[in-house]
Amino acid sequence: MKIKIIERKQLRIIGMKLETLLQDTREQKIIPEFQQFFNTRLNEINGAMGLPITYGIFIDPPNYNPDTDLFTWIAGVEVNTDVEPPVGMIEYELPKSTYAVLEYEGDNDSAGNAYGELYEWINNSEFEQAGSYGFEMYSTVHSPLERGFSEFLLHFPIRDK
Repeated sequence: MKIKIIERKQLRIIGMKLETLLQDTREQKIIPEFQQFFNTRLNEINGAMGLPITYGIFIDPPNYNPDTDLFTWIAGVEVNTDVEPPVGMIEYELPKSTYAVLEYEGDNDSAGNAYGELYEWINNSEFEQAGSYGFEMYSTVHSPLERGFSEFLLHFPIRDK
């Protein structure tokens, strides 16, 4: 497992928002299907930047319990600052931060393991998490036929302990 530490600037994201339980998304593949649906609406977003790069952002509530609490998922794309979200979409500012980044390539069913690996690496490093969010950055837009395969860079914000 190779972890990189990088600095990222603030990004303005427009996308679609979903609230779900972790168990539900694992069992029903809610997030991969939601990302696919968002990809079908990319052409509605004026001012999209950096395509084909898209984002999957998770935001955990305070004192998050993965067994009982809903978390927020935003499927989005970076946009210019003067773009309005289309109907049914929202805007979100992804903060400037230092991030620990793990590259994942494999099947969707095992993608959750990347989260565990990155959490463990942070816990055993000189860093700690610097927020209750993180994101997946996708470099390609997969077709529905490729849905079983994932390739992304997982980012968690960090700071020195």
